[in-house]
Amino acid sequence: MQSPTRPTDRQAAIFISVAVGIVVAIVTTATFWWIYSLVRTSDAPAVALAEAARGPWSPSDGIKVITSAAPNPQADGRPAWLGEQAWVEGVQAGQAWVQNNPNTVNVQVLTGMTSAQVWTYMQQYVSGALGVGCQYCHDLNNFAADTYAQKLSARNMLYLVSDVNAKFIVNLPNWKGNYVQCATCHNNAPKNMEAVGAQFVRSVPDIPVTVDPLDAQGAPVTDPALKPEAIRDQVSLQDAVLWYIYNYQVWKPFDPADPESGRGSLALTVDGGRTQEQVTINQNVMNYHSWSLGVGCTYCHNSRNFVAYELGAASNIANAQAGYNKLKAQQMMLLTTWLAENWASYGAVPVATIPPELQGGASRFSYQRLGDGQTYNVPGCYTCHRGLAIPRAAINQGGIPAGDAGKVVLPVVLRGN
Repeated sequence: MQSPTRPTDRQAAIFISVAVGIVVAIVTTATFWWIYSLVRTSDAPAVALAEAARGPWSPSDGIKVITSAAPNPQADGRPAWLGEQAWVEGVQAGQAWVQNNPNTVNVQVLTGMTSAQVWTYMQQYVSGALGVGCQYCHDLNNFAADTYAQKLSARNMLYLVSDVNAKFIVNLPNWKGNYVQCATCHNNAPKNMEAVGAQFVRSVPDIPVTVDPLDAQGAPVTDPALKPEAIRDQVSLQDAVLWYIYNYQVWKPFDPADPESGRGSLALTVDGGRTQEQVTINQNVMNYHSWSLGVGCTYCHNSRNFVAYELGAASNIANAQAGYNKLKAQQMMLLTTWLAENWASYGAVPVATIPPELQGGASRFSYQRLGDGQTYNVPGCYTCHRGLAIPRAAINQGGIPAGDAGKVVLPVVLRGN
């Protein structure tokens, strides 16, 4: 008879199996960690750049872009606005202008500020945001002159910042004090306005699809003659996605008492349902949002009830910590539509055509032919967010402690509130 303290063969086998499994797991984990460490070490510069890119934006980022660039002399005789020499010359000219003109001259947007305050803001949060020296917009002999088209466009862009903050940002549900500024879209380059990222181009097949939009009552429009001209015929799936980004409407505003409210252009719960092709388009619009913000579906949706405006058991309306993310997304889609509708009126500089080098890349999706018949580089969700739920270059200046001289306050006129 076997001793009661001695394990049976079955027990010994289980014990040995578990022990071997633990050892294998430890060795496997250690091996993968070792390989991962080697990769990080061998690609340390790229890792450092990626981590820095996810940190808060700083005006010095854009200024470094200027000073580290090669000079860019212009064929029309305009001075260069890139390079260390251009930066130094612009700074010296600006300081001389402020000294000679303590009161502002021909300042139409940043009113109520002194020349020194305007100069500080322009130098850090405009020049730094676009990654260009003062010469890009200004005649260094007369900063007040409207000599170049870029200055007129920049003035209108400041109006745009104010209006975007006023009409959309400060009215976001559960708004936390983040504002847009020039750098939010431009990311240190004047034409850095890609509406999609490389992941979109790689993952969304360029196949023909039929777009059946919803009318103002939420009914599918299937008659080609009644559709907008841009989608009257079949278009590529990629362009169908972007069409919704720039043509979104809400046909049943959200009411917390009505679980079927909050319906807009991407609604799938309409009488009779949608076609499989339309479901495919909508899914890729959702993928576009996910890639743009770097979040998954449940950032906005209850995975068990995609129609509901909630995150989990608690309603977004009651759960301030969860945040109203689906309502925010709806508001931001209305923003991208508003931008496309109003872009030309804000003085954006049109282009003759989409640059040939961008025809096959992500950047071509930023270019839209607008109502005035000209082509513009129009921002989309990815332009600002670039894989982050809160854009890296958003600015939270809701309240600056007294005596904190290390921060430059976003001018009140640009806050929209």
